Amino acid sequence: IDLEFARYKNETMKIILPQLLLWPTVCGFTSDNSRSSSDLARPTATSAEDALVLLSEAKALRQQASMLQEQLNREKEERIHKEREKVDNLIDLLLFHGMNSESNSSEESKQQLLHTEEQVAQLLISKRLSYDMVNQCFDRIVEQANRPQSIDSCSPLLSLLLDAACQVDCLERKENPNKRWSGRVERDLRKKLFALGYGIRIEDVQKKDAIRSITGDRDYF
Repeated sequence: IDLEFARYKNETMKIILPQLLLWPTVCGFTSDNSRSSSDLARPTATSAEDALVLLSEAKALRQQASMLQEQLNREKEERIHKEREKVDNLIDLLLFHGMNSESNSSEESKQQLLHTEEQVAQLLISKRLSYDMVNQCFDRIVEQANRPQSIDSCSPLLSLLLDAACQVDCLERKENPNKRWSGRVERDLRKKLFALGYGIRIEDVQKKDAIRSITGDRDYF
């Protein structure tokens, strides 16, 4: 048994020893046994180059992300500007006569160019405006007003728009060729105006209510 074990040990060493001698070369170390542990832990030139490449790629990705964000911001601003311009043109069409986008008329002269309530109501019908479109006009007038808006004190433009909407609301649905009209436009906008007098935005309240209906949360008093 001892002879067999000795023979097995000898054959095993013949196989393992050459591999052990080659191990420092495979790992990137020299055969110098005097190297310290700090030398062994030091990264090779190849790994340092790989790290520099990764850092360069990360920097390039950050630059691309920054450029993309700037582009998205510009597109968003352009979209908002176009939407405001569209609503401004719609307000001029509905509420004023003889107005154009290049006009620099004063507020007093613009009030002299106001349509009548009946004219605005007819335009709401003929232009087939919906609640959403009238609501955008409402919000834009409030945004451009120089003072807070309320039921007791609102812009002449808001008053004219709401009175005209009331006329269209009062029409029987079969008598109104504008099938986009909900029939409750004036009521809903008056509700918004009432809430604005107390510094409340109806849309914010509705959004919170929608979230509560999903999450089940509620206010505790």
